[in-house]
Amino acid sequence: MIRSRDLYMAEKKNRTGIRNILIYILIGLALLAVLLCFLLPFEISIAIIISSFMAFIAFAATIIFYRWILLKRAHNAAKYIILSFAVKIVFLGAMLYLVIWLGIVNIIAFIISFIVYFTIFLYIEVLIIYKRLLLK
Repeated sequence: MIRSRDLYMAEKKNRTGIRNILIYILIGLALLAVLLCFLLPFEISIAIIISSFMAFIAFAATIIFYRWILLKRAHNAAKYIILSFAVKIVFLGAMLYLVIWLGIVNIIAFIISFIVYFTIFLYIEVLIIYKRLLLK
């Protein structure tokens, strides 16, 4: 039998691994933001920064939700994962509409960078789930 202390240590190690992944991605996005401010015009760099952090927030929330579902050992985990993906799409669509409606950024740069970042983070989500990094 697995002792409760072993489960606690495994969960603590799991939290540290996910936290490290999220921190490394956040540091990379911050460095990219600093670099873009010097290389591109203001509107384009702000559009890329906003879209990258929107995609990152959705990614982090989804990973935390997946981990919560898997630790609860829900019987219908696939249903919850699909539901969370649908909620994420609706939330990001509303945020995209709000940013376009405000009109403070270059829309073309925003949409292109958002699609790129969303695709990258979706790939990382699938990789994390496939490799079962949430439960290691």
